[in-house]
Amino acid sequence: MEENQQLLQPLMYPPSATVTTTTTTPRGHHDIKADESILSIFFRLVLVTFIGIVSIWANHEASKGFAITIVNEAGADTFPAKRFSLFYLSNDEATRIVIKASKSVENFLYPIDMYNKKKVNQVTLKLADRNLSDGVVVEFGKEGEFVLHLSPSIMEDQNFKHAMLLEVKKCVARIWLWDGQGNAPHNLINGIVEYIASNFSASSPIKAKLLSSTTAYWKHNDIRVVTEFLNYCECSRPGFIRRLNQAMKDGWHERKLDNALGMPVQNLCTTYNSSKHKFSSTLDY
Repeated sequence: MEENQQLLQPLMYPPSATVTTTTTTPRGHHDIKADESILSIFFRLVLVTFIGIVSIWANHEASKGFAITIVNEAGADTFPAKRFSLFYLSNDEATRIVIKASKSVENFLYPIDMYNKKKVNQVTLKLADRNLSDGVVVEFGKEGEFVLHLSPSIMEDQNFKHAMLLEVKKCVARIWLWDGQGNAPHNLINGIVEYIASNFSASSPIKAKLLSSTTAYWKHNDIRVVTEFLNYCECSRPGFIRRLNQAMKDGWHERKLDNALGMPVQNLCTTYNSSKHKFSSTLDY
């Protein structure tokens, strides 16, 4: 009996032992689909993250050299404030508009590094708390700092998106433009700003009123007259506005117009007036 007990003992598990059973089953169709779905989501997240990083990098590169701040000063419950917050503040669209406008103006005025570029450190775009006389008013702060005060009336415009783009581009053009240390004619500066913002071209029609040949078109009180004359100058002497902008960095004198044109500006006023007479005669015929 004792021998039999000894033979049976090895077949018994000790009290402290644990028996583990592993069962392997073949992977089903649903498991494979689940893995594919997880993999798809992972790649989408990677793609979205990559696009976000590229977008941030692009915005940083585009605005390199100056910071942008967007502020809504209008009453929170007003229609302009709500529209501004929805379309421009909540999604950073206002920042993108400033960046895009700045890049366009910079490329026009300073196409290469050799040009003396104006210093811009900070641009603040504010939706004002009241309607302004102009769509946007530029405030010059400390050196390199500018505040663009946006009139709430723009947000009430039927085509407010176009109006916003145009007004911001005008202000950004004014920021980057030299002004003869504040001594250049106000009408001339406004005309250049309008020219840059309006994307004039050689095909733009001549609409300004006929003036005498002795009149300086660039001094005219009607900004449309000034802008169309500047367009004529630019088409006659490509790069004229860029050269004039560089000349206005150190101050102002009417001779700067002559130098930028490579001829007396009064001569071009005369030929411009003559071309307008011919254009008018053609229309009358």
